[in-house]
This record gives sequence, C-alpha cells and structure tokens, in this order.
Amino acid sequence: MRKKGENDLEWHDEESFWLPLTAKNEKDVLENNGYVRVRVDIVPMEYAIKNPVGSAREEPNLEPYLPPPIGRMTFSLNPCAMYKQLIGPAARRKICIWMWTCIAVSLCCLIAYYVLPVVLGNLITKWI
Repeated sequence: MRKKGENDLEWHDEESFWLPLTAKNEKDVLENNGYVRVRVDIVPMEYAIKNPVGSAREEPNLEPYLPPPIGRMTFSLNPCAMYKQLIGPAARRKICIWMWTCIAVSLCCLIAYYVLPVVLGNLITKWI
C-alpha cells in the first residue's frame, strides 16, 4: 500500500510530462480525475517520411515502442483460465484453503462414521 502523501507520479524523463485530467462534477466544480503521461515529438517532415510509425500499437511500432497492454482479460472456454482471470491470487488462496479445510473435515467425519461403530463394538464386546 502506498503511504499517505507519497507521490506515485515521479518520473525522471525530460521528454514527457503528466497532464492532469479535470472535469466538472454535478455541482459545476472542477475536480481532478487523474493524470495521463504525455510525450509530444515534433520532427521535420523528411525525418517523418524516412521513419514512419504505425497508429497506436500497429506496425511499425517504433519511436516510442508501445508494449502490449498488461492485465487485460481474454475470453476462454477453459474454466481454470477464466477462474484465474476473474479471481485474484489472494482470493484464490483463501478459496483453496477453505476447500481443503472442508475436504479434511468431511474425510474426518467419514472416518469417524465408519470407524466409531467398530471401535465401540470392540469395546462393548471386551467389556461383556
């Protein structure tokens, strides 16, 4: 967790800057809606013709290279893959712990159900 007052907008780059995104709320008051990192390159026409770039992440993906997005959800018919995408690692861990706890308790109950009458029967026959 980020500590209070800690700035996560620190960026040591001379070519780009943070642009605040603001909008009016219901009361017509400007409020901050976050920030976006912006870099504007102005180049001569000869350089632009010699070094074409694609729109967004299309080829050629150069200057600057835009990596593929991280954390996007992809549809799959595999239930395990969808389970991993929909539920985070901490929740999956808790679900797994509860599942194994329920399995262990049910096995203990089954063992007690089948073993307890035999043990009680042996104790009664030895007592008689």
